[in-house]
Amino acid sequence: MSEFAWKTDIQNDKKYKPLSSTTMRNLGIKKEDIKIVADLEELKEYPPNIIIATATKNLSFVQNYFKTQELKKRTNYVMGLGVFQQLHANPKFEVKYLKASPIKFKNLYKRYNGEDLSGKTLLVFRTGGIGDLLFIQPNLIFLKKKFPDCKIHFACGPQYQSMVETWNCIDKVLDLPFTLQSLKEADYHALFEGVIERCTLAQTNNAYNLFSRWLGLDLPNNLLVPHQKAKQERVDFCLEKLQNWNLKPKKFILTQLRASSPIRTPRPDFWARIINSLIKKGHNILITDNPRQADNVDNFIDHYIDNKEKVFNFCRESISLDYSIAVTSLASCVVATDSAMNHIASSLGVKSFGIYGPFPGSIRMKTYPNATWIDATRYCGPCFIHGQKPCPHNVGGYSPCYDDLINTEEKLQSVVKKITDLLDN
Repeated sequence: MSEFAWKTDIQNDKKYKPLSSTTMRNLGIKKEDIKIVADLEELKEYPPNIIIATATKNLSFVQNYFKTQELKKRTNYVMGLGVFQQLHANPKFEVKYLKASPIKFKNLYKRYNGEDLSGKTLLVFRTGGIGDLLFIQPNLIFLKKKFPDCKIHFACGPQYQSMVETWNCIDKVLDLPFTLQSLKEADYHALFEGVIERCTLAQTNNAYNLFSRWLGLDLPNNLLVPHQKAKQERVDFCLEKLQNWNLKPKKFILTQLRASSPIRTPRPDFWARIINSLIKKGHNILITDNPRQADNVDNFIDHYIDNKEKVFNFCRESISLDYSIAVTSLASCVVATDSAMNHIASSLGVKSFGIYGPFPGSIRMKTYPNATWIDATRYCGPCFIHGQKPCPHNVGGYSPCYDDLINTEEKLQSVVKKITDLLDN
């Protein structure tokens, strides 16, 4: 097999200088408060790493390649510390776009903890990705049923809004960053900064359980399953595309080969062995990702797939998240590394098989019906490394923990059998 590697999907790999102690203090955050804690009760003792900044100039920026957002001069905005670090200044031109607001987030933060929401407004926001947003959703479904006259406002990155806007439990969707006025209009705030990233309890407890406990709800597992429907116009689009490929609904396995983090992304030849084995058993494979990865997936198919007529590249059609949701609803099963597609599949009632390395599958998929997973067993794992940090033991930029899952033919066929057993049940 020829050597091949994914191109990065990070929008801006520029390294930003750490914020100075003075800037942090002006933002209302103490560096000593950014620490790993033992449990949720201890986490509550520290203010979240969310700040309020004032735009000193009109500022336009693009978040995750998706759409242009604008911040208006002399307006206060709520944002994560990392967003401020990226947007506040252009060192090349010595221009400052944001400055610390005299209004501190911690002085306005009204953390929701299970209070009566009758006639109230709850503002929910999370700076994480698709999985993080789905971890929140079952709690909002519960709250909307219990307090039908409450208003739930949900702020997230614009690239995720085509999913969130379909949730019946949401009354209003906001961009992140959002204005200070939106924060003030809410009676309570629900944010989840640190619940996974800075709490060691997240290494043994399922994320859905932690998010629910953080809201003071602690819902049972049978209620901690996300639910959503694909947009019908997107489903119709996908059906037409499948027809062009001579594929029938529920007659293909959907895969996503990359996670949002490189440490959770296996090597291409890992996927090649699994996909080629599934093809030999008569399965069609459809690969999805964002359109920027379409050429990469074409190259992957050319380099690694034996029977190319059985593998289809959906990346160019996945213009926005709702297209991936629609095609997932038509799949027989999703097979993916620790990524959003496993969570989307379960939210649609589609079978899901997760392949986990840095994290054990139970802390992500335990509450899902019709889902299973396999955990890497390498000596150094699970390592619980988050974000864009590479694996300390990486081989060619990839995490070797995945390789150990299929480093013999016997192990490979064991993984393939687990997938086919899930399909047959």
